[in-house]
Amino acid sequence: MGVEVLIEKLKSLLGTRGFSLLVEGLRDSVRLGGDVSRLYHRVASLYPDYSGYFSVEGGYYGEYYKEYPGRERVRLPRPVRSSGVDVLEAIRSRRSRRTYSRRPLRLADLSALLYYSVGVTGRAWWGGPKRAYPSAGALQPVEVYVSASRVEDLGEGLYHYNPGLHGLELLRPGDYSRELEEAALGQEHVGRAPVVLILTAVYSRTASRYGQRSYRYIHWDAGFAGENIYLVSEAMGMATVAVGAFYDYEVCRILEIDCTWEMPMLLFPVGYRVH
Repeated sequence: MGVEVLIEKLKSLLGTRGFSLLVEGLRDSVRLGGDVSRLYHRVASLYPDYSGYFSVEGGYYGEYYKEYPGRERVRLPRPVRSSGVDVLEAIRSRRSRRTYSRRPLRLADLSALLYYSVGVTGRAWWGGPKRAYPSAGALQPVEVYVSASRVEDLGEGLYHYNPGLHGLELLRPGDYSRELEEAALGQEHVGRAPVVLILTAVYSRTASRYGQRSYRYIHWDAGFAGENIYLVSEAMGMATVAVGAFYDYEVCRILEIDCTWEMPMLLFPVGYRVH
């Protein structure tokens, strides 16, 4: 496709104002030393005749969450009703913690962590799930995978959390903590934690409604879920830290997902606090 044809195609897709913002974004990118994020920021900005709410076609992974039928499933214990720690106290004491006890994580504590961070906590009037984290358009793009190396009553393995069942689906047995450590640029606390939660976002789930603006929204959703992980960990005597430095395509390889449509967002190594 020639440059002139490409320009005309972009004009027709983005509209006059959208194309103008694209040009402004390119100028910003050059001025800021090649920061291409400024290009997206401009194009995805709202304005009165914004035309970016088109549906983006792509990989589709369930209406609200993925499922892995046919995989071995582990039902998680019923989550505790209370930790005895007030939410305001948990906010005050929350810290990023990179040191974890060698003690294995109790399955009941992992169950509570998953449920109160990203679990299904109710049903909406139309029958869709209500989740523990707020989500743009209730589209719920966040998926959680669990790399378990030291969890009581749970074999070592890579699991997918199924919020509808409140259970784990075994993807592959084995200890993946070292692979995740290497993917996270050698950050040792990732490899030492008994559990690593891996948050991804199914882009096409949100983009089916919000088009090109969705790349903003999926990061908000992941951030909301991530803060829940922090606060639940704090309330239950566990320690964690949000890890955003990792080789994206290496994480996708470990999870066997398509990085184009399901994007790694954050890693959360989790263990008990060292007092």
